[in-house]
Amino acid sequence: MIILVPSWAHNYDEFWQAIRRRNLWFIKLRYTFAALLLMFLLSGEYILNFNFTSTQIQAILIINAGILLYNVIIHTARKHVVSKPGKFNALHLSLVQSLLDLTSLLFLIYFTGTINSPLYMFFIFQMIIGSLILPGYVVYTVAALFAAIFSLMIIMQYFELLHSHLIAGIYLVQPTHNLSYVILFILVFVSLTFVSVYLANSIARRLYKREQEARERLEALNQAEIAKQKYIMGVVHEIKSPITAVQSLLDLILNKYVGPVDKAIEDKLSRARIRTDESLHLINNILRISKLKLLNITTTEELDIIEIVQTIMDTRNETAKAKNIDFTYTDNRKSKKVVSGDRILIELAISNVVSNALKYTNENGTVIIEINDSDGFLEIEISDNGIGIPPNELNTIFEQFYRASNIKKFKSEGSGLGLSLVKEVVERHAGKVEVKSPSKIGNRKQPGTTIMIKIPYPERVKKFKKVSTDTLSQGI
Repeated sequence: MIILVPSWAHNYDEFWQAIRRRNLWFIKLRYTFAALLLMFLLSGEYILNFNFTSTQIQAILIINAGILLYNVIIHTARKHVVSKPGKFNALHLSLVQSLLDLTSLLFLIYFTGTINSPLYMFFIFQMIIGSLILPGYVVYTVAALFAAIFSLMIIMQYFELLHSHLIAGIYLVQPTHNLSYVILFILVFVSLTFVSVYLANSIARRLYKREQEARERLEALNQAEIAKQKYIMGVVHEIKSPITAVQSLLDLILNKYVGPVDKAIEDKLSRARIRTDESLHLINNILRISKLKLLNITTTEELDIIEIVQTIMDTRNETAKAKNIDFTYTDNRKSKKVVSGDRILIELAISNVVSNALKYTNENGTVIIEINDSDGFLEIEISDNGIGIPPNELNTIFEQFYRASNIKKFKSEGSGLGLSLVKEVVERHAGKVEVKSPSKIGNRKQPGTTIMIKIPYPERVKKFKKVSTDTLSQGI
């Protein structure tokens, strides 16, 4: 089998999709050409006063029927053609289409006057199309073969070895050409054909080469990103050890294992202990983000969202009590449908949002969690009446390391990684995150924030995948 696929494109999905799209475009173009050919015949016969012979009419109709027939066969068969080297693939289908089109075009040109045919320029057009897809050596071989056949037909007609089917009515006087004109015509036609093939194939080759280079650079960037994330994970993980050691020493002092401590000193040490907790929380977030960038979600299970929310509330209750925050949840769903996903990551996302809500809500405030059904999604809505988010910053709040401007006034430490982690986790589960400020429980002084985490139910995920697959198949 002829090898048509360049080595760099063997596993390049975008290349195969482009070839399949172009094959489909050629099929649609061929239907249009068949319709135009029929119109050419009818308008020439009944409007333009062309005097087609019965042989020409029959030949054009047979050629048109043949084009439609093999086009329908190709249109049906293309769905079963693979996109793999070593087998009959989409590129081979492109070559078959080109050969069939050129053969049909040769017969059509012959039965419409050959050197005097108004359709011979379609030969160059067809070669340009082939040059955009097929490898150079194939295109030049095909061009040479069909140009030689066309030239031979012209020479044989000149020496009256082949009958000439000139369309009567196109010329006022029947054209006659001497041998010099015939030779010059052939030279110009062949030269123009090969120049067109060279230019089109060179442009296509450069574009494919640039695609290859872009793909290689993208792969290099991906490898660099992987190396960077691994380096970050290694370094950051090592940082945890001294911080944990500091925590242990602080705990020994704060728990009075080394004797009584002055109240003022104890307060300072307690604040230091809180800062070490924040540092470990930041480190863990960086590690989790690095893992998300390195790994795809492979753990999928049915999630009991109520159990997850209750677990989070249990771990955050002490914080809420310390600030006298009214911390509650409500399940508004009529049916307790389940969602699927990675439990650890989903819990991490919800926990980060709840943690922010408690952190940025003043004493005696309110934080509520509501669970709703929303158009095929499970919606976890966390609302507070805290400091809120400035309206002009709502679109940037999920960017890494971004912290709202009013948080600085709140005098709270943070990394700006929490919400970016939330967004990444939810989107990896085919969900979405929305933010509103003011929240529905906020007021003028304390506008608050509402963050909605939407995770699709399994039936919506299946429907989405089916629609995406159908759209892709139509596109290529």
